[in-house]
Amino acid sequence: MTASAPPSAVSVLVAHGAMMRGAADGSVGRTDAPAQGTEGLYVADTRLLSRWILEINDSTFWDVGSVREPGRRNTALSPAARRNQTHDLFVFRTQELDAAGLTETLRIRNLGLETISARLVLRAGTDFADQFTVRTDGRVFDLSGAASSLDVLDDGSLAFGYAHTFRGRTFEAGVRLAASIPPSVRREPDDGRFVGAALSWELPVAAGETQTLTISAGSTSAQARRPVPAAVGRSGSGRAGNALAGAGLTGNGLTRNGLTALARQSLNDLESLLMPCPVKPELIIPAAGLPWFLTLFGRDSLLTCMLTRKEAPQLLGDVLRALAATQGTVDDPARVEQPGKIVHEVRISELAQLGAVPYGRYYGTVDSTPLFLMALGHVEDAALIKEMEAPARAAVEWILGDGGLKETGFVRYTPDPAGLLHQGWKDSFDAVAGADGTQPEGAIALAEVQGYTWRGLRECARLAEEQWGDQAWADTLYGLADELKARFRDAFWMAGRNFPALAFDGQGRQVDALASNAGHLLWAGILDAADARAVANRLLQDDFFTGWGIRTLAEGQHYYHPMSYHNGSVWPHDTMLASEGMAAYGLTDQARTVAEGIRDAAAHFGNSLPELFGGFSRTDFPVPVKYHHAGSPQAWAAAAGLTAVRHA
Repeated sequence: MTASAPPSAVSVLVAHGAMMRGAADGSVGRTDAPAQGTEGLYVADTRLLSRWILEINDSTFWDVGSVREPGRRNTALSPAARRNQTHDLFVFRTQELDAAGLTETLRIRNLGLETISARLVLRAGTDFADQFTVRTDGRVFDLSGAASSLDVLDDGSLAFGYAHTFRGRTFEAGVRLAASIPPSVRREPDDGRFVGAALSWELPVAAGETQTLTISAGSTSAQARRPVPAAVGRSGSGRAGNALAGAGLTGNGLTRNGLTALARQSLNDLESLLMPCPVKPELIIPAAGLPWFLTLFGRDSLLTCMLTRKEAPQLLGDVLRALAATQGTVDDPARVEQPGKIVHEVRISELAQLGAVPYGRYYGTVDSTPLFLMALGHVEDAALIKEMEAPARAAVEWILGDGGLKETGFVRYTPDPAGLLHQGWKDSFDAVAGADGTQPEGAIALAEVQGYTWRGLRECARLAEEQWGDQAWADTLYGLADELKARFRDAFWMAGRNFPALAFDGQGRQVDALASNAGHLLWAGILDAADARAVANRLLQDDFFTGWGIRTLAEGQHYYHPMSYHNGSVWPHDTMLASEGMAAYGLTDQARTVAEGIRDAAAHFGNSLPELFGGFSRTDFPVPVKYHHAGSPQAWAAAAGLTAVRHA
């Protein structure tokens, strides 16, 4: 398997911020390669295992049965055999993830009539790769100062270590392998950063009996060893109900039997993504998604919480606290940080801590800050509202100042060539351009960001009036919101097309693409009733609506491509924000049509909605077309599934 293999070729297990990518039988990597593609056990964006291969009596296994639930996989394994060849040994394998890594339990059963000696060999190894080094985005990093080590301890456990010094900083990581029965250990040849060993056991198993062996592979960092609160623990029966309820995922008050298959799977997907916040582990946040976004993302976490506010009401408080704790405090151009700005993403991995990538705390997003204010409008806890007053005031100051509202009339961003060129939710390099491909110039004001800002200012004004006892500030905020709404209509509305422009650039020109961003304006509520109806109806025309969902870019424009990332594909959360907005304006028929399309699409993905899928229509092809590198599960895609159920 190579890094370019489709994600469908990899089996993924995820829980509490840990991720295991490998074969369906639970193995990782190959014996003839030190590290293979993207497979591995990852904790905090660091690959703790790049090889994990189990053999019994010199035979590999066949996966003959598997049951999965969030964070756990039970697999029945039979030794590989010829037709009509019988093996008396049979293995039941349970793999479970926690915040530190993997615990594996092997139950070796003798199905025969005589005692058998089971010789188990586990080939384990690691290269401690940062996820940025294994992603297929072409970046190359200086790893010359890195070194791995392996020590066999007196108790038979193995300690793998890693250190990398770069520009005066040092990053260290470690993983400890321990077994309930001490193994014999044979080191395997080192290969660059890779260090590995073969662990072996000779286990006598009497006829009809079962031997049990437990092996753990856990990070030695204090961060990873922190216990995960019981609220996000596994639900032992394999049903998500109890654990979900403990984390606030209530299924909208329905019993599990009353939930649709889509709602059940969406809740399971969301539960699998719950993890301790990287910078405040006592807080539980939804990671953005697999495979490379298992961390706090401002935009993703906020949108997920707002879309699931009925099913997961307790998540919003922890997300707001996490974002307040990482709110910008200084001017740092390398990280695009400014005082009051809400963070885009937080990473604690090797390259982030060493400064080789800017994403340790990266603020290259223009929408997280107004979304933060929008989200405050959904808070009902009086103590939390009081706690959020200071962060809200700082966020408003950023919007007015560095965000550009006072100076330019709109909240805008300047592209960051060292990080993200575009800083809205469509952040790929070609995502913001005119219908004919014309590139914007200067600072860019995205349409949906103005909608978020309008709604955020109004929510903050209401809280100032009702909770914070500052009527003067409330009046100021209401006035700013009213002025923005009028200014937005004048600058963004394309009269000839009866539709809003995608953006407004630094030269005062409309970026006139017909894009799904307009659906977010419905969700934010900035449009008047007539404009909202025009937008809703336009999004349901054939060049936008595929029958499965709303294309990110309407057909017929320069950059349109149904298999692009942001220029013609369908993103479930994007589609369902439009549906939510339609319903809020009383356009219930349109909202139901859109939600029905997403529900139908979900059925073809096993009810686990991916990050995105192809923008082909139902007449082009009878099922939704997969996008090869789409993440799944993805937090806001799971949230979209729950939203689609509500609009049934």
